[in-house]
Amino acid sequence: TTIADMEAVRNFMLKNYGYDTGSYTSFPSDEDNLKILARIDWNISQKHHLAVRFNHTNNTSWIPTNRSSSDVGTPFSGDRLSKFSMAFANSMYSMNNKVMSISADLNSRLSNNISNQLLFTYSNIQDQRGSNSAPFPFIDIMAGYKTDAGGTVTQTLEPYMSLGYELFSWNNAVNNKVTTLTDNFTYYIGTHKLTAGLSFEHQLANNSYLRNGTGYYRYRSLDDFLNGAAPESVAIQYGYNGNAHPAAQVRFNQFGFYLQDEWNIRKNLKLTAGVRFDDIIFNNDDVMTNNAILNLDFGGRHIDTGKWPNSNVQISPRLGFIWDVLGDKTLKVRGGTGLFAGRLPLVFFTNMPTNSGMIQYLATATTTYSNGVVQSRDDRLDKFAGRIVTDPAEIISLLGTPTSITPEQGTVPSSFAGVDRNFKMPQVWKSSIAVDYQLPVSFPMTITGEFTYTKNINAVMLDNYNVKHPDDTWSRLEGADNRWIYPKDFRYYSRKGNGVNLSDACVLTNTSKGYGWTANLTLNAEPVKDLNIMAAYTHTVMKEVSGMPGSNASSAWKNLYTINGPNNLDLQNSRFVIPDRVVASVNYRFFKENITLFYTGFSSSGYSFFYKGDINGDGLAYDLMYIPLDDSQIKFSSESDRAAFWRFVEQDSYLNS
Repeated sequence: TTIADMEAVRNFMLKNYGYDTGSYTSFPSDEDNLKILARIDWNISQKHHLAVRFNHTNNTSWIPTNRSSSDVGTPFSGDRLSKFSMAFANSMYSMNNKVMSISADLNSRLSNNISNQLLFTYSNIQDQRGSNSAPFPFIDIMAGYKTDAGGTVTQTLEPYMSLGYELFSWNNAVNNKVTTLTDNFTYYIGTHKLTAGLSFEHQLANNSYLRNGTGYYRYRSLDDFLNGAAPESVAIQYGYNGNAHPAAQVRFNQFGFYLQDEWNIRKNLKLTAGVRFDDIIFNNDDVMTNNAILNLDFGGRHIDTGKWPNSNVQISPRLGFIWDVLGDKTLKVRGGTGLFAGRLPLVFFTNMPTNSGMIQYLATATTTYSNGVVQSRDDRLDKFAGRIVTDPAEIISLLGTPTSITPEQGTVPSSFAGVDRNFKMPQVWKSSIAVDYQLPVSFPMTITGEFTYTKNINAVMLDNYNVKHPDDTWSRLEGADNRWIYPKDFRYYSRKGNGVNLSDACVLTNTSKGYGWTANLTLNAEPVKDLNIMAAYTHTVMKEVSGMPGSNASSAWKNLYTINGPNNLDLQNSRFVIPDRVVASVNYRFFKENITLFYTGFSSSGYSFFYKGDINGDGLAYDLMYIPLDDSQIKFSSESDRAAFWRFVEQDSYLNS
């Protein structure tokens, strides 16, 4: 992107629309952080102690515009901010985070062998996006197109320039209110420490999220944009009945009960056994059934946007031990195994009401491509030629989409989300074994080795019901890379196929696929008084089906690098894992002062090679490249291409291994 083009667009927007794009050389980067903490400790009596704590934080940081996501037919194959593309400063957004929490902890010692803890907490967490931009549509300008001698026009599906109010930030806010009450009862009897507990949690999540809330346009080239050509895509999302701030809500209650026994079998051996029961009950009053969606038949499957997952009790038994082998604490062996249940960010649940078509509507008119060649184009795009329509109401009118809705009537948005009625919160089986050994030297020196293995019981993934499962009627690529080739009718519903403008119907569901392990070696030493040295190395392997790379259901489904498409996933390296990490520190205490030197080093989480464009016809540009074992598995159009390819492979340790 040239400075001249950035300046031309900036002046064009000021002259014709009075809109300030912001700078293209100076970007906001200021960060604010305010913290307030207060605490009261009250010894009510010798048996009862109460601690009350108040915490408030307010943080603001700036984030670049979204890399490449959109709600149009064919996504970008590049980033909006790269050496090939640029965005203006007012297309950045701020993340404003406010947290207020209160806790009250009552500890009671009822007798010499009976104690109780009663803990109450309340948290109000607000995450909201902001912008320096005035309300204005977000605009992507692509890198242009070429016409060959035969008249075939090939679009470059890469961004060249972006401007406007960031496309996912208008009316984007998440509010979470969490109330918990926990009671732990402890009873000491002989060599046993028995703990029984009850827990209750009420959580409310309110999520307002308008994608393309100020309008969205994508133009094929800079010349098209400056000369008033029709955009190749238009999108807007809006609330029904004129609601300028539509929001989805989810409420649930979680009940927990647990028992644990810490048994000192011998002076040098302790066994811990326990079991936990958890049940989450959602409030169906927060959602409505969209009958138009419910009536869609996805190969015998249906989606009801008016029902949360069924109540189900998750049982998590656990067993652990600590063994002082020699009885002098110089050699300890410890370990355990058990099931552990976790949580999923509630934004993945609010995706259903947000995108159900009952709160707000996502309207799109778009152009689709196959390898840059137009496959379909919405005729409504011609209505937007000659000028940029900046009034959201006028954009809606030109697209001719509904502005009111009833559950009985319903409507089918271009993309919506659901949750499997049998969905369960994430749960894993985790086992570990560790050895702590104090070396026989003249100063304290301990080495620890630990190994942990994790297997998914209920992992999380998304299943796009609108994408058909491959069958014998589908063709494959020929040769060693025999991935599926998607037919033109791979969707159950599409505007071109049966007049229903639906791209994605992503349903939150579970999979048991996935595992991982971690090996750690840590050394702690104090060679002289007040000098502490620590060094540790950790190697991690983690395999998963989906890392859920996005808070929106459609984005989290699309943004996966795959071979046969996001509905046909194999296990792959987790995108969030750090394979190798080294940490070391040296700390010296000098009188009342501490002098510390800290080091950390790590290998990157890995990378993948993928094809430019869409090789399998699934409409997504995230197709993993096939890496041939040798020259016999791949064909080239020329000898120079062959030589260049193998030179590149040989210089890369990942490709040539």
